[in-house]
Amino acid sequence: MTTKDKTFDRRLTVGFTGQQDQWLADVARTRSRSGQAMRKADVVRAAVDFYCQHQPDLPGSRKAIAQSIEGKIAALEAKIDYAVTSLNELLDRIEDTGH
Repeated sequence: MTTKDKTFDRRLTVGFTGQQDQWLADVARTRSRSGQAMRKADVVRAAVDFYCQHQPDLPGSRKAIAQSIEGKIAALEAKIDYAVTSLNELLDRIEDTGH
C-alpha cells in the first residue's frame, strides 16, 4: 500500500502520543522487514479495519455477521430438537397402540 493509492478517497487527521507514534513506527518497520512494505498509515488503516470487523454492533462486521449466524443456528437447533421430540412421541404412541 502506498499513500498515492487511489482507493483511499478520504483523509483524516488523528493526534497520537509520542509512545503511540513509536509503536506505529515499530510495527511498520517490523512488517517491512518481513516482506510487507508498510508505512505508519498502513498500520493505522489495518488497525481500524481489524477493530471495525470485530464490533458486534456494527452492521456488516464479521462479528455482527457471526452473531447473526449463531442466532440462526441456535433457532434451527431448537426447531430440530422440537421435531425430534415430537417424532419420538409419535413413535411411542404408535408402539403403544401395537401397530
